[in-house]
Amino acid sequence: MKKLLAAALVLASTAAHAQTTLTQRFTEVLHRAETGHSPTPEDMAATADPSQPVPDAASIADAMPLILKAVDNPDVQVRQYALLTLQSFRSGDVNPVYKGGVASALAPAVPKIAPHLTEENTQNRLLTAIVLGGFGSNPPATVFPPLLAYLKRDDAISPIGLNVVEDLLSLGPISAETAAAVSRYLRRSDQTSDSRSNLVDAIATQPNQSQAVNATLVAWMDSDDNSLRARVILSLPQLDLPAESFSDTRARVGQLAQNESENLQVVTAAKSIAPCWTAPHMTTPCPVYDTGEKPAGDTAEKPAAPPAR
Repeated sequence: MKKLLAAALVLASTAAHAQTTLTQRFTEVLHRAETGHSPTPEDMAATADPSQPVPDAASIADAMPLILKAVDNPDVQVRQYALLTLQSFRSGDVNPVYKGGVASALAPAVPKIAPHLTEENTQNRLLTAIVLGGFGSNPPATVFPPLLAYLKRDDAISPIGLNVVEDLLSLGPISAETAAAVSRYLRRSDQTSDSRSNLVDAIATQPNQSQAVNATLVAWMDSDDNSLRARVILSLPQLDLPAESFSDTRARVGQLAQNESENLQVVTAAKSIAPCWTAPHMTTPCPVYDTGEKPAGDTAEKPAAPPAR
């Protein structure tokens, strides 16, 4: 009964959102905040609902002063509502981004949004990272300094740091500065087994690839963590590697597949890709990727992100 009631409340809130403009919604949210009322869970679900159409660029530009006022509100829930709304402006099924005029309407707001990448509330940090990473192949230059700075933080080994790495690799061509920053982050001594495994998955599945970053992943084949070694081996067909590195690494995989004294996880991973890894950055992956399987003993999970339109 409680679930049915909650679903009904979400539907009602979603319907109310659909009948009001962005400016009207944020006028109401800010008015309620002044009287001590935070957005409800139903309001949060409605503003992040991927089934709702993305407002046009003119509506976003008109509402932006109010949205930014909400982003800076003392109430953490009001800030979260505003950030959820901003990330919901992305569209696309696989790699959602801000499209056309929506990106242009959002770009001037980046300097006001970016400071929330380091606010105390971790969910709002994650949402900020998602917002900043939504510009796709033509991002404003202002998104890079806060993202690069985040990777230097003492607490950067986290789901937010992982999302920042994904942002940096997805935002247009990968610059030498970005590749160097990501590589330094990968080499940090406070990386954990799970964080390294998540990074392997995140980097290998990015359409944009950096050979410099990938070289750091390949070096993890020498790790003393056999689960990580197996994870890296399984990712190799997806990585863009220079010709010499591809040839050398492929030969090494062949040797590992035949090494009876090697760790079983590592041997199994090598045997899985040895027959089908024929080129760098394969767009048709080896069969292992179609099974959804992970190396034995692997429990690393990627953090869930809010839905995109």
